[in-house]
Amino acid sequence: MDKKQTRTSPLKLRWSAVDTMIVLLVILAVAGIVVRIIYAANEEKGVAQQAVYEVYFEVAEAHEDTLAEIRGFDAIYLYDNGMKLGHMGVYEDEAMGGYRPALTVTPAEGATGAHRVTAKGCMICTNGSLTDGGLLVEGSGRYLTPGSVLQVRTDRVCMTIRITEIRPHS
Repeated sequence: MDKKQTRTSPLKLRWSAVDTMIVLLVILAVAGIVVRIIYAANEEKGVAQQAVYEVYFEVAEAHEDTLAEIRGFDAIYLYDNGMKLGHMGVYEDEAMGGYRPALTVTPAEGATGAHRVTAKGCMICTNGSLTDGGLLVEGSGRYLTPGSVLQVRTDRVCMTIRITEIRPHS
């Protein structure tokens, strides 16, 4: 046999490091898709199981123009650290059409300035736990109780509220 001739099989496979990398990338891509599907399914279950609470509050002697800037579904944050407490509650106004913020404004008694009003409103909080008549709001580390006073803000308004009642959302 000639030295230059070598025996080669027609079915001989050649495997390299590049082939190994391609197989590993395909396996990782499939695993990533499976993890996303499982995460999305668990996330949907978690949203359905979240406890929702209505936190009723009062704003004493504020300017009517300030309160007019509050919109339904506005996010409500703690003024101090910016942690989200919840969002402004709404009600459906059939006469005007659409949703309105759950905020009732009345003229303030004995107000020191013109256009001063008192308001009662409702904030919706999720991801909290109700214990001993108070609500511990997850993420904010704040324990809300009836009678407590907080400085809060939305994207347009800063105000001081006094919590009057907390109850599970029905």
